[in-house]
This record gives sequence, structure tokens and C-alpha cells, in this order.
Amino acid sequence: MRSLGVITLLSVAATAAAPARLQPANVPLVTAKSASAFVDCFAASQDQRRAPWWFVPKGDGGTFSNLGSPSVRAPYFLVVSDRGGHRELTIKDAAPGGPAIQGVRQCM
Repeated sequence: MRSLGVITLLSVAATAAAPARLQPANVPLVTAKSASAFVDCFAASQDQRRAPWWFVPKGDGGTFSNLGSPSVRAPYFLVVSDRGGHRELTIKDAAPGGPAIQGVRQCM
């Protein structure tokens, strides 16, 4: 019984000492371009790269993604939000250096 307690204590200590996987904060990028100018530029950049994409507009911007394309294993989501004097761009799950990141950099 005592050895069971020691084993339990050791396993709890090992779990607590294991490094936690930290998620990077999704700090939005900011652009002075209008929402429609950014949307048009980003769509053209994805077309130039022959990357699959779709866009769902909403009142203050919209969302880009490549979800649903047969060639995509891990889809990204790019949210464009109009905040008055600037637009915020929040991108999640995009491949580093991939077409979505390249398009955002090109169109900012």
C-alpha cells in the first residue's frame, strides 16, 4: 500500500514538472487599408498563388479560410475586423511562410 502511495506521488510530481504547451497569443495585426481594399488584395494574392480560399463577409469585415478544400490538411482562418480608424487582422493555424501568411504580408 505504501509503494502505491509513493508511485502515485512520483507520477503526480512528474506530471506537474512537465513543461506545459503554451499557445501563442493571437495578437491582431493592424492595417490602415480599408477592409474592402485588404479583402480584394488578399483574394488576388491567393489567386496568384493558386491557393484555395473562400470569404464570408460580415458587417465589419469578414473571414477568409481554406477549410473544405480537398488539398488542405490544416485549414487557416483569417478574420478581418473594421475598428474605425484601422482594421485588425487575426490569423489562426496558418502554415508559417504559407500562402495565407504571404498574402497578409503583401496586403498589409
